Amino acid sequence: MSARPGPGLIPAILAGLTLRGSGLLGGRSGRAAAPGTPANAPRDPDDPGYETRDVKVRNTTLVMAGLALSVLTVIGTMVWMSAAFSASQRRALPPLTPQQTATLTPPPPNLQADPYADLDRQRAATGARLSGYGYSDPARTHARIPVDRAMDLVVGRSLDAPER
Repeated sequence: MSARPGPGLIPAILAGLTLRGSGLLGGRSGRAAAPGTPANAPRDPDDPGYETRDVKVRNTTLVMAGLALSVLTVIGTMVWMSAAFSASQRRALPPLTPQQTATLTPPPPNLQADPYADLDRQRAATGARLSGYGYSDPARTHARIPVDRAMDLVVGRSLDAPER
């Protein structure tokens, strides 16, 4: 999309400038201020292009208040309609069954109350098993010895099975 003005816009602008400069529009004439008059000097109130008063603040305030009231009314209406629609949707749903409203409790094991204490107990039990003597099966056919003692016994020996 080009930003150039259309072909009819340029002649319209030129015609407006020509009419404005000629004084036929009844607006300000294209005349410059009298020589020697400062640029910020007060203008003649009889000049048709002279504006005698500023914008009416009361009217502007009323328009802005009306716009703000309109915006708040639209927002309030949308919130009300949204609440009414969701309420009607909830009413259209069937009631919940006892199974859906029952309180669920998770099956055990539940969360640990003090996981660090549990971890310390587990490490102590593992450490005692690795550093102590005992049986490794209920039938008492296999024994276990401390890791340090097992390493002392194995050092210097071949781990290969003896040949027969």
